[in-house]
Amino acid sequence: MIDPQELRKVTAFADLADDELQWLAERCEVRSYEPGGVVRAEGDPIGSMYAILEGELQFRREKGTPDDRIMIRRAGDITGMLPLSRMTHTPVTMRALTRLRTADFPATLFPAMLERIPELQLRLASIMVDRSREFTRHDAQREKLISLGKLSAGLAHELNNPAAAIQQRAATLARRLDDLSAMALRGLEPGTAEALRDRVRVIVADPSDGGAPPIVDALERSDAEEALTSWLATRELANPRGAAESLVAAGLSTADLEELTDGVPEDAVGASLEWLTADLALRRLVADIADATGRIVELIAAVKSYSHMDQAPRSQEVDLHQGIRSTLTMLGHKLRSKNAVLRIDLAADTPRVTGNPAELNQVWTNLLDNAIDAIDEGGEITVSTAETAGRAVIVILDDGPGIPDEIQARIFEPFYTTKGVGEGTGLGLDVVRRIVERHKGDVSVTSVPGRTRFEIRFPPPEAAAGTE
Repeated sequence: MIDPQELRKVTAFADLADDELQWLAERCEVRSYEPGGVVRAEGDPIGSMYAILEGELQFRREKGTPDDRIMIRRAGDITGMLPLSRMTHTPVTMRALTRLRTADFPATLFPAMLERIPELQLRLASIMVDRSREFTRHDAQREKLISLGKLSAGLAHELNNPAAAIQQRAATLARRLDDLSAMALRGLEPGTAEALRDRVRVIVADPSDGGAPPIVDALERSDAEEALTSWLATRELANPRGAAESLVAAGLSTADLEELTDGVPEDAVGASLEWLTADLALRRLVADIADATGRIVELIAAVKSYSHMDQAPRSQEVDLHQGIRSTLTMLGHKLRSKNAVLRIDLAADTPRVTGNPAELNQVWTNLLDNAIDAIDEGGEITVSTAETAGRAVIVILDDGPGIPDEIQARIFEPFYTTKGVGEGTGLGLDVVRRIVERHKGDVSVTSVPGRTRFEIRFPPPEAAAGTE
């Protein structure tokens, strides 16, 4: 029998009389669990009230649709079946987070317990109400996330249509420019017009073939524009300064323009240069439009791939590279904000993994997000994959300050974080660990200042068949 005074560790029992504690101690059963041990599996009959004497107990739905909802009960708490509760089977899996000891009181004892210690009725009812509120709050948050996912899916669909339309219009506009160019050059000799048009097409398609690449240095660009302005002024252009800016931006020099206009009648040189300036400026605008819409389409594709919002949650063979690339696209803004150097080395022979692609993307998100937070401005992150003994191996490496030796063993614990208040929940790496283990893989970390290395290993698809 348990020492009755040990029951005072339980908040609801702390101020009970000695004889009342003695009565409870004589009728409870003390159980012990090692870390990871299952107290009750999802769907099991509940049957008892658990007073936690030592350790921590985690509640999480582990079957069916993935659910990251986690609740923790600690020493001093009461959970499980409570008086007046209509719950008969546990809706979640109850698992020991640390070494756990509980005092179990069977539900058949409740009538006698409440008659012997009446004040427990109000206390236990209050615990039940608080628990109900907590479940309701978590369910409401989950519904909001589901609604957000549906909204994201609809938004991505709606964005994709106008983006695709803009791409089509940009292509049509480029063809129309060719028509306008042909009309603008009709006044020249046929051979001269054709030669000028062909030369411009080469420059537009490959600026390096028409001379030096566009100048990046501001001082050099200013000098080039001054020289070109002076040359254009002698050709009687209406706005030589503006024309010079457009032509230099396209990578053209005085020598290029002299070659382009070689053979053009003197009285047509000015008009030809005006046409060339307008044509290049318009084509650059078309290229900018195509590039911008291309990025929108790429981002939409990354969002769909990242969230797999057009697929029902199920196990399937997952292309790890696709998920990693989508995640990097989603985190692109954060990488740019740190001026991070990103090195990617994805081996072509990396095996696929059987599992849930959206969950695996959450692994890459949490690890990469932590790596970006860890590095200094201009720091370096390396993402690599490989095949080792048939296993897929993913490594995420950063050159941040590292994780101190004394806490490396704790970083995968829930609610443990090294970030400041309001910056981290301490659940990111716990989520990583649980998802990787659910896919029958393992995750490890080694860290010294300037080199933190997370390694994730997954079994071949056939070995992981049946992963939830």
